[in-house]
Amino acid sequence: MDGHELLKVLSSNKLGGHKMTIEWNDKLSVGNEAIDEDHKHLVKLINAYEKAVSENNLKVLGLAFTALEKYAHEHFEREEKIQQAVHYPHRNSHREAHKALLQAVEAKHKQIENHEKINIEELSSFLRSWLIDHVVKEDMKLKPYLTGGRTQ
Repeated sequence: MDGHELLKVLSSNKLGGHKMTIEWNDKLSVGNEAIDEDHKHLVKLINAYEKAVSENNLKVLGLAFTALEKYAHEHFEREEKIQQAVHYPHRNSHREAHKALLQAVEAKHKQIENHEKINIEELSSFLRSWLIDHVVKEDMKLKPYLTGGRTQ
């Protein structure tokens, strides 16, 4: 099941009192449609994970993490190609940040698959931090190169 299929399953379920914990807004835009659409999808996947946690649904939790991990790989590859195309000068350090994030996601996914004891709050905090901190702190540095406002 890929991320899009997972989102269909989750959206077909009654949400009850669940509210999405992260909402996309224009302040998160880096000025590139492909990257912004990826980030919006990542927000949805993280929200799907949090919904699974709130419902104590371990099956959906595993599916959500599988989809998140797969999509993160695709997104990072796409973003790195765009960085190369716009001659982003910090692309090597950005690539290293992506590698570290993927390693952390993969390690946490293995914990879930192996039914290891995990701290759900810590995991949620990690995912939120990954998305918000990485997008706001790292990807925003790319914005001037994507929107033509860079000074060299």
